[in-house]
Formats: sequence, C-alpha cells, structure tokens
Amino acid sequence: MLSTINKGEFADYSSRDWEVQLAFYVLLWKRKGISQELFDDYWRDVHGPVCARLPGQYQYWQFHVAHNDGGLWPSIGDLVDASSPEENFDGIAELTFKTVEDREIWFKAAAILMDDEHNIFSKAIGYNTSPGNSITFKDGIKNGSPNGHQELEKYHCMIRKADGVSVEDFRGYFKERFAPVLAKMDHVLKLRLHLFEEVDNTRPDAGGVSHSEPPELNYQAAMEIAFWNRLELEQLSLSKEYQELVSEHSKYVKQIRPFPEKTAYTFVNDGKMTLAGQRSSTVAQLIMDIGAANQLQNDVVDLMLTNQLTD
Repeated sequence: MLSTINKGEFADYSSRDWEVQLAFYVLLWKRKGISQELFDDYWRDVHGPVCARLPGQYQYWQFHVAHNDGGLWPSIGDLVDASSPEENFDGIAELTFKTVEDREIWFKAAAILMDDEHNIFSKAIGYNTSPGNSITFKDGIKNGSPNGHQELEKYHCMIRKADGVSVEDFRGYFKERFAPVLAKMDHVLKLRLHLFEEVDNTRPDAGGVSHSEPPELNYQAAMEIAFWNRLELEQLSLSKEYQELVSEHSKYVKQIRPFPEKTAYTFVNDGKMTLAGQRSSTVAQLIMDIGAANQLQNDVVDLMLTNQLTD
C-alpha cells in the first residue's frame, strides 16, 4: 500500500507503549548445525510460548531478521556498512516491563529458559534499558500484535557510540534531538528507540551458548524504523531535511548496522498472552485462517492453559 494513500489518514498508535518503562533486548545467533528454517520454527513455535508464560512481562516480541550484508540502507558517510560474519545475528527478542521490579520477577523465572537455549542458540547477548530509555516516538502500524510478515519495509538499526563521546551526550543526541525530529518526517511510519546500559559480560556461558563478547562489539543503542515501502525509505534519504538531520551523526555515532526484518511475532501484549503465546504462532494462524471462533471461547482457553474443563 503506498503511503500517499495513508498520509492524510495517519493515526499514531504509540500510546499503546506509554506504560512501558524499560526493556530487555536480546540479540540471538542460531546454533551451528541446524537450518535457518528449523531455527525460525523452533524459536517461534516452541521457545516462544514457553517464554510467554513467565510472569512480569508486559510485551514480548520476536523479530526474525535477515543478515546485514550491506547495500540496503542509505549511506551516511562511512558510518553504514555490512556486518562481519561474526556480527550477523538471526533474531531479536524484545521484552518490555512496566517496572524494574517486574523485570526482576521475569529474570528470576527465566532460568527455565536456559535449558532450552542450547537447542537453537549459539550466542545470546542481552541488553537492558533503564526507565525512560525505551521510547516509541511514532507508530502508524495499526496492528500492534503482528504474527508473521507485515508487508512493510522495516529495519532494526544497531548503533555504536563514537569514541570520545560521553554516554550522556550520546543519549541526549538520540533521545532529545535526532529521534523526535526524524519521527515527524512524513516518510517514517514507525520509530522506536532503545538506549542500552553497558552489557554485563560477567554472565557465564551455559550449555554451549555464549552470553558475552568483546566490548568493542557491543552496541549502545537500537532503532526500530518502518516505512510503507522501499520507495518511502529512498525518498526520506534524499530529502534535504533528512540530510541536514544526519549531518551531525559522525560526532556521536561510530557505526550503524541495519538488519532487515523478515517477520515479527507477538506472544505477550498489554500484559496478556496473545493467541500465539497461548497456542504457538503456527496454530494461531491456522485458527485465524479457518475462522475457528470457538477456539477463543473461555472454556477452550481454560482447557488449553490449565488442563481444566470449565463448568
């Protein structure tokens, strides 16, 4: 759908993220020896529903991404380039929380996931944000609980801070100057920003899954950005206002690594499990495709979640 059809009818759904205060954002590399298809299927339909049942989380998404092989994102000097083979990850798990206490509750319960990590992951690098540092500036995507391909041009841009710039100045630039201005540009459909705390590299490896990497490979921010189509991204990159906005990037940014999103899956939203969280993404799609409204009735939901028949 061309954005020229939608610009006059733009609705901003960013308010659905207003209760989110902080996030746990995990970059995931698939295990060697398994196919990409098997990785995607298992992470989506087995690991995802287990994670969805853990307490404390407000939202839980899986973003399945293509490797950053270069050429897709507009050039900003020498800041944008392809990722090295060891930098190319295969997915992002984003979990959000309303309070620090909620995140701690989830972390304690998440130990059960460690036994499953070795089935599909070779590396999992987790980033935390502090309250107020995971922000949705704009969201024109009506469906906040995607289950598959969204028919959009969407990227997850991983950002490394320039050497010599303080963390405070780096965050101030993105949070107060860059992101708010970019979000106001017509071509941008969605803009979400994460400003990361320093990675805890003392987290031990488990079951053959690495939980740390050299500090120089860590990122300090991530930006989720969406467009109706590729043309909108190209038009943005050629606009004078965008060129002026990114002219300061080199003062604050060392590297930008954009990863194209293939599919997105929602397992928890608004503090409640989605149908994909309850039954797996594939089963949820089957229920929707055939129109099985009975599968949403309370007696069926109770039976599937508690193994108890409702009287």
